[in-house]
Amino acid sequence: MRYDEGLWDEAVKDWTLDDSARVWVHVASRRMTLDEAQAVQSHLDEFVAGWQAHGASLKAQAAVVHGWMVLLAVDERPQKATGCSIDASVSALKQIASLRPSMVDLDVFDRMAVLHRQESDASWRRTPLSTFWAQRKAGLVDDAEQVFDTTVSTLGELKTRGVAPMGASWHAEMW
Repeated sequence: MRYDEGLWDEAVKDWTLDDSARVWVHVASRRMTLDEAQAVQSHLDEFVAGWQAHGASLKAQAAVVHGWMVLLAVDERPQKATGCSIDASVSALKQIASLRPSMVDLDVFDRMAVLHRQESDASWRRTPLSTFWAQRKAGLVDDAEQVFDTTVSTLGELKTRGVAPMGASWHAEMW
């Protein structure tokens, strides 16, 4: 787990998964407290330790990054994640809201937000997508603004383009 606002990729640098591992990126509806992030990390560690597809163990890892992001990855070379195993991961992610009373409002399934920061700023901000685009149109967000790309699908993509300047991201295509 990486809770401080340093380099986001420090959270996955020690992962043993191949860069071809399938990855899911979820952005929380608000930043988790350190206690909440630790609870989520423990919950996810327990889940991936027992995650299976058709009775076969999945080689998987998970991380909470900066209290904002939940990363889940599985190396599908030895065993593919199947519909039932993916459903199990969704169930585990839904359980996050019940880990602590303070987390009842925590949602990691809202895809209509952008996690971003200025290059010189270590603090990430979550902004609704429509507001982010309005800020871009108004000139408040420029091409250098760093955005976290939740559309990456492999660990290699996460490492190489998980964070990119807005001008080099899919958001730029919207303009």
